[in-house]
Amino acid sequence: MNKISSLRGSNADEAIQNLSLQLWIASLTLAMTILVMILPSLALAAEPSTYSPETCNFAITFPDKPYISRRCDDDDQSRCYDMVSYTQVYPISATVNFRVICNPVGEDIYKQYSGEVMEATVKAMTKRSVVQTFESSFREETHYKQAGLVGEGKVGLTPTIYIAQLWISHSSILSVEAELIGQPHDEADQLFSSVLKSVRFVEEEENQENESKEKPEEKKEKKEIKPSQTPNP
Repeated sequence: MNKISSLRGSNADEAIQNLSLQLWIASLTLAMTILVMILPSLALAAEPSTYSPETCNFAITFPDKPYISRRCDDDDQSRCYDMVSYTQVYPISATVNFRVICNPVGEDIYKQYSGEVMEATVKAMTKRSVVQTFESSFREETHYKQAGLVGEGKVGLTPTIYIAQLWISHSSILSVEAELIGQPHDEADQLFSSVLKSVRFVEEEENQENESKEKPEEKKEKKEIKPSQTPNP
């Protein structure tokens, strides 16, 4: 009789343990289900964040708020600046990285930065990261100059697409370094492209907003070109 009671007791204990394990698994499954349902909504809730401090004539827009850290030169601790970083990691080993710096400069610096100087500066920015340069460019607009470089790099054994840009106006200078690391990924490619396309001269953006507020008649007059003024193809 005692043996039967002890067997029944052990069976009961085992049944309780099994039930507890089943409840724990069910709770874990429910928690994971809720998490999977919540994560997309959290991602949708993220709002684009534009970085454009008062001392910077340029702007860049990220899918959400980037990380901003204060850095100082090793040789001169009184010379400090903000380093803006943004990283997005995707499945299948795809990562997007951005590093952005914008500092005020004087008119003398603007004059010194010719196309040749800017292209050389961009190459120096990418010296440690780029294995092969595909393309470099320079353009000069009314209020700013811009140089860029597209190249291939490596992080360990993983290939990267590396893009560097340098923008300078009469009062500020912006550097942008962008890395697309790993295997092809549609969302990563789209984010990489959209952030780079968002880099702009701020006064251009303000002028576009002012243009949109003009009367249709005024806009029409500005768009009209006399035949004699039409550029030759």
